[in-house]
Amino acid sequence: MTFEMILAFVVFLIAYAFLATEKIHRTLVALIGAVIMVFLGIFADPSKIYSEYIDFNTIFLLIGMMTFVNVIKKSGLFEFLGLEALKFSNGNMLKLYLYFSIIVALTSAVLDNVTTILVMLPITLAVADTTGVDPVPFVLGEIFASNIGGAATLIGDPPNIMIGSAAKLHFSDFVVNLGPVLFFIFVAVNIFLVLVFRRTLTKKVESNLLAQSGSPITNKKHFYISIILLLVTIIMFIFQERLGFESSIIALFIASVSLLLMRPKEVEKTLEEVEWSTILFFVGLFIMVGALEETGFLEYLAGHILVLSRGSYQLAKALVVNISGLASAFIDNIPYTATMIPVIESMQKLNPDVFNNLEPMWWSLSLGACLGGNGTAIGASANVVGLAVLKRYYGKEISFFEFFKYGIIVLIISLIFSTLYLLLFL
Repeated sequence: MTFEMILAFVVFLIAYAFLATEKIHRTLVALIGAVIMVFLGIFADPSKIYSEYIDFNTIFLLIGMMTFVNVIKKSGLFEFLGLEALKFSNGNMLKLYLYFSIIVALTSAVLDNVTTILVMLPITLAVADTTGVDPVPFVLGEIFASNIGGAATLIGDPPNIMIGSAAKLHFSDFVVNLGPVLFFIFVAVNIFLVLVFRRTLTKKVESNLLAQSGSPITNKKHFYISIILLLVTIIMFIFQERLGFESSIIALFIASVSLLLMRPKEVEKTLEEVEWSTILFFVGLFIMVGALEETGFLEYLAGHILVLSRGSYQLAKALVVNISGLASAFIDNIPYTATMIPVIESMQKLNPDVFNNLEPMWWSLSLGACLGGNGTAIGASANVVGLAVLKRYYGKEISFFEFFKYGIIVLIISLIFSTLYLLLFL
């Protein structure tokens, strides 16, 4: 390891320690850590920070979707959908929890995880507000479901897009090869969460409460416009590749149209409601992870996986999925995946007799990189955004350690199932 590599890793660890203890606001920690990385000269060319390491597509996607959600929630749409879901479940919190988790998992397979969470959480929080039920089990369940569902398809999570492009894999390849194990992981994770939160999830809302709740629609015209825009958003994201637009462009377009149609005189007020601290947190985090990539730390980590496998295909599959899962719980899975792709390709060049078919290795990387995000509160964008929405609109906060005590078990469950599936069936 070089001196710059050690320096970047030490700064990252210190920043992570502060994030875990939460004694200083996470946005400050991320920004200070990023600035220190730059001041220490870790980036040979600082201009690369903007061109290579800050994912502006994610940043503008967040800004656009946060603005859009802030606009349409004023119409009462989320409260209406939440109330209808509550009535459909007949006041049974367990049924409602399962409905929401399944919807999030399926939606995350075709839409961006962050978009799914930004749309679903306000509905969930509206239900919690109506019933007085603790929203934490629902929020955690939906965050975990979004990361599991996102791993199931080519377009569900960025690492899968990168892997599919490098390995020439198709949409159906991901569904057929990863769908079965992800189904069992989803079931196992939810059994765990239902057992942990059984006191909350076994509650039943009295039918008279449902009857007494009046119409939450505040403006019928805006309500119908919100439904149309929401459907247009989903359709545009589904056909994003054919349209040829980045997800951020779609989000900013929808945000602009919603502001124009519903809140043209309240643009500044609406933009003030955007979670700017979360946006800046992502900027700082991207720079810190970029420093690890700049110094070659991620490549160093990937190279050791190849050495540890000792030419064994089965051991290589187990190492890739587990190390990728643990690494992706702490660092962004996009640069990690970008680093691992050439490492896996080199396996075939270095040992063509053993690694003659790389497809199982790609599935190992996909499962580890996508499911690792469930391990910590900052392991995936959906986690950060979901917890920020919970705090902002419900006033309830899930600490780093509270998330971790559930997330690490979810991650362990996921890695056990993934490892067994890879060793026995792929």
